[in-house]
Amino acid sequence: MRTLDELLYYCEEPEPVGAILLTGEWGCGKTYLIDNDLKDALENKAHIIRISLFGIASIEGIHMAVKQAWISEYNKGKNWDAVAKKIQKGKNITGKLEFLPEWIRGIANTDWFSFVEIKNVIDKKPVILVFDDLERCCLETVDILGAINEYCENQKFHTIIIANQEKMRGSKQITVVPIEVEIDTVKNEDNTNTPQRIAGKIKCKSQKDIDELSYNEIKEKIIHRTVQYIPDYASIVDTIVDKTKYQDEKYRDFVKECEEGILELFAPDRNTYNESQNDKRPHNIRSLKCAIADFYRVYGILTKNGFEDIDKWFYSFISYVIAYKANIAKEGHYGTLFSDNEVQKLYPAFQNKYMFATVKKWILRGIWDIDALNYEIGMIQSRKKAETPTDIIRTNRIMDIEEDVIIEGFPQVVQMAYAGELSLDEYVYFIQNNCWGRYYNFGFPLSVDWDKVRTGVATVIKSLLDSRKEGQQLHSIIGTESREYFTEDEWNTYQLIAEFQNGNLLMFSNNKNLYIEGMREDAFTAFTACQNKRFNMFDEEMAIVTAEAYAKGDNSTRHQFSGYFNDMWRENILLKDINPEESLLGFRKLHELMNVQKEGFEKSGKVFAVRHTEDFIKRIDEMIKKLEESQTQTE
Repeated sequence: MRTLDELLYYCEEPEPVGAILLTGEWGCGKTYLIDNDLKDALENKAHIIRISLFGIASIEGIHMAVKQAWISEYNKGKNWDAVAKKIQKGKNITGKLEFLPEWIRGIANTDWFSFVEIKNVIDKKPVILVFDDLERCCLETVDILGAINEYCENQKFHTIIIANQEKMRGSKQITVVPIEVEIDTVKNEDNTNTPQRIAGKIKCKSQKDIDELSYNEIKEKIIHRTVQYIPDYASIVDTIVDKTKYQDEKYRDFVKECEEGILELFAPDRNTYNESQNDKRPHNIRSLKCAIADFYRVYGILTKNGFEDIDKWFYSFISYVIAYKANIAKEGHYGTLFSDNEVQKLYPAFQNKYMFATVKKWILRGIWDIDALNYEIGMIQSRKKAETPTDIIRTNRIMDIEEDVIIEGFPQVVQMAYAGELSLDEYVYFIQNNCWGRYYNFGFPLSVDWDKVRTGVATVIKSLLDSRKEGQQLHSIIGTESREYFTEDEWNTYQLIAEFQNGNLLMFSNNKNLYIEGMREDAFTAFTACQNKRFNMFDEEMAIVTAEAYAKGDNSTRHQFSGYFNDMWRENILLKDINPEESLLGFRKLHELMNVQKEGFEKSGKVFAVRHTEDFIKRIDEMIKKLEESQTQTE
């Protein structure tokens, strides 16, 4: 017998013996069955009142929720829709409630709920109470069932309880408790008694075991019959596809065309269901609804960029969303590598090549990054065009590449890495592929000189800095939690990329350019603009423009110059960002240039200029000394 038929049979009984427990996994459509199929089948025959127990923290709260729902349903029958809405909001409308005693209706601001006596019929039609989300209530299950018993046993309501029975009880276990037992007393010489004890152990029922017994006892009393919900997934999927509100007709048509594929993906076992089967695939209808709604955003991107096989992207997306909401798809030490394998075991339709990494990030972290997605699309399009072994290795994970392709193309990719001919994204792939190679015990055809790789990375970064371009968006990020899986060389190489990616290097480059351009125009404007800026070095180029700016000034300028310079750099050079080697070269260059200017002032007999310059040189000497000391401490 179908689940719906079981419920109808119970609801049409003249007087219920107890409640019906409708059980099934979370999200499989139990509530949907009540709100749609059962209501449609009993239209004009009965009143179905569903009460959600979610979050209710007291027995009084349960009774209050039942009264509110019952009164609202009663007034709907009287065509008092406005009144029903006010009741749901808890507003006082005592005078309009004809089912209350007349003396109560005449009193304003009366707590009239306490005087309401609900009945199991409304307008001669039976009332069916449906208690939903039992296992999500804040109360103990036995207490909730006790409260529900008031309605099904004492007031003879037809009562349906919706729950996932597997989540309602704890497992049985036996606890071993150490005890001491007094067995006798011994008479002492002073005529006192000494009890003799032995150590022992006793087996007793745990609290979970006691709860199990309590649950079974009250269930036997209250639950007349337990009905395992057997979903009609074909009907469910058809209804979801048909009733979903779409943002445009093209997407509606697309989803409609994919309906059979959605059903096969969602419930391939729909025709062979049995209660004992061990199916680990989640069948959560809410997750499916979310996936269909959310894919619209991805659908627009795919169609705009001319992607083919959009249905395969759709099925991969649905698989991933359902798996994520079931806590199967998640990030770990190797990113999503291992969980992706688990998702594919459950959903063969899921394929990484039909899933954007950026979209995974959106699902897992709630971050939608259109710039990253556009960059990834460019990478994918390049990957499709890849024909040579070199291009294939540059743009793919090694576990997705044939071994002979790796052997042929890897040496050339290594040389490109040395020469700075890879993009930053490709360098990340290169680092990860070396790590994954160890994981899969794959022997690369040659070893990597990581010093040369870092030189290549530095070349690419310098080019980007010189052109003042924003950092290249990375398709793949290596999380800090994965640090232990990478060698020191691999990790240090990635850190060069990460530092540039997080904006520090670009910031340092921009601040340096601001300083240089400012010095060429007006020294004090430069000092003011750069006073609170961060720098990672004071190099020779900065030294030259500083000396040139000093030379252009008059005595008034020279008198203040060293003070402004000192205020700007004395603390900056001690920050962790500073490169002491490059900065020492810069300050020593400045020292050299200022000595040349001092000699020129001496020959010209410019006394004040000489003294100002000497003061400046002393400040430069102090900074050189600090840098040398800090360098010694770190060695």
